[in-house]
Amino acid sequence: MPDNIAIVEGDSVMFTLESTHNVVEVSQATWVANGNTPLPGFSLPFGGGLLLSVQLTAGIHYYVCCPHASGGMKGIINVQSTSGISENQSVVSVYPNPSSRMIQFELSGFQIDKSNSLHVYNLQGAKMYEAAVSNEKFNVDLSNLSGGIYFVKIFDGEAILTKKIMIQN
Repeated sequence: MPDNIAIVEGDSVMFTLESTHNVVEVSQATWVANGNTPLPGFSLPFGGGLLLSVQLTAGIHYYVCCPHASGGMKGIINVQSTSGISENQSVVSVYPNPSSRMIQFELSGFQIDKSNSLHVYNLQGAKMYEAAVSNEKFNVDLSNLSGGIYFVKIFDGEAILTKKIMIQN
């Protein structure tokens, strides 16, 4: 959870699974058919683990849980390239990072409207914080979060921008 994530090149993904679930990369056709024929791509054992960034090239990666693929237990990892020219010129600055309490966000290239929002997820994919974004510069108090690594996703109406943050206690 979530079953569809967007990350940037260089990010790793932590799968925390029960002992009856694993992860294997499959083709799009296999994924659509709820099959479980693996590609020579990534795989993680029953119980999950860390999927390293070197296993995640830019593009879309489809994965399933082999024993439960026929029931639709599957997901997508969309790895966004950090090189080249992007049509979306939105940029998010985050500081200080790491932080123990207050984090300042500065947005540029955003069209600020009612659809903008900020979500903070822990490494297990659970949403820990959510807020509307109504200004290009704003502070967020995350002192209620435990120390660790989190992913901040900012929805700008056209794309999802992801930043990795670290909370220190």
